[in-house]
Amino acid sequence: MNGLIPNMLADFVLTNPQEQQTLELILSRRLPFPFNGKSGILLHGVWGTGKTTLAHVLPGLLETAYEGNYNTALGVSKMPAAMDHLHCADYNCGATTITKISAMVQSTNQRMPIFHLSQHDYVVLDEVDRLSKDAQQSLRGLMDLKRVMYFMTTNSLGKVDPAVIDRCHLVEMNQPTNPALYMPFVQQVEQHMSVPVGTISMSQAEEMSKSARGSMRELSNHVVNYCLAQGGSMPAPVV
Repeated sequence: MNGLIPNMLADFVLTNPQEQQTLELILSRRLPFPFNGKSGILLHGVWGTGKTTLAHVLPGLLETAYEGNYNTALGVSKMPAAMDHLHCADYNCGATTITKISAMVQSTNQRMPIFHLSQHDYVVLDEVDRLSKDAQQSLRGLMDLKRVMYFMTTNSLGKVDPAVIDRCHLVEMNQPTNPALYMPFVQQVEQHMSVPVGTISMSQAEEMSKSARGSMRELSNHVVNYCLAQGGSMPAPVV
């Protein structure tokens, strides 16, 4: 975390261990991306689980990975995102058209030089399911262009075109059944707020997660408020 702002993979709770492993392989650069027809990472799950935030953090994580300027002993999950000088096209699919998305992607795909260390352009498509069926069919072709990585989110995986899904690595972000998965996040908040790690017990974290009903926004508020009540202080993000 940077202050209390998520900036590394460990700041997020991913539901499926195999999908998390795939994401870590991509970030470690052991698994090529794009590769074998897959040019997108599609984050799916209920609202409030951090999908949109992670979609914006992932390009910065890839830049850090390509720069190689991080503590490899801690692993890629603790690798901070390099958000400076990031040129990332960002669209809420409920408030734009495939025509605008296509024009931007086609234009940047021909631009030289490429600004990113990965030598790829980054495109974030939030709520991709809100594109029409025809628009999603047009998106297929854009995803086949070289030099472009897509980071997408959806609350409704069933509304996403199967061919778009097939071009993506899926990463589920729903409420985990094991409350222990929340503890790394809880402990990071404790540490950043100068509260002894372990102040919030597993059972307390479980109750907070149940109350939050899968929303990381709500869980974060519960944890922060509890830490403040224990004498903690709000950290300032490093600029």
